[in-house]
Amino acid sequence: MATVEGDIHDIGKSIVVSFLSANGFDVYNLGRDVTVDTFIEKTKEIEPDVIGSSALLTTTMGHQEELEKGLKEAGLRDKVKTIVGGAPASQEWADKIGADAYAENAADAVAQVKKLCGMS
Repeated sequence: MATVEGDIHDIGKSIVVSFLSANGFDVYNLGRDVTVDTFIEKTKEIEPDVIGSSALLTTTMGHQEELEKGLKEAGLRDKVKTIVGGAPASQEWADKIGADAYAENAADAVAQVKKLCGMS
């Protein structure tokens, strides 16, 4: 889980991390202003079930799309589910970029990640 490159806003992402952890998920919080390359390197290292990306600014949400493309190019997209969030994100945005899910808030993120992991 991380806030994408160029974006330093991480309060919402940190709340999502807390909710996921409280619900029994092992969460790697990569922080804020995280590059696509860092997402990919960490994905190769820990082989997560789900990758979450947050963007609070409309000017940075394009990095969520770049992440989807980067995961495909690295041969990882079929091995991991992705979820997007942040103020400008929406289900329409998730569908457009090819993310597996969108979460409107922390409680929704838990529900969506459970679905992605086949837990509900």
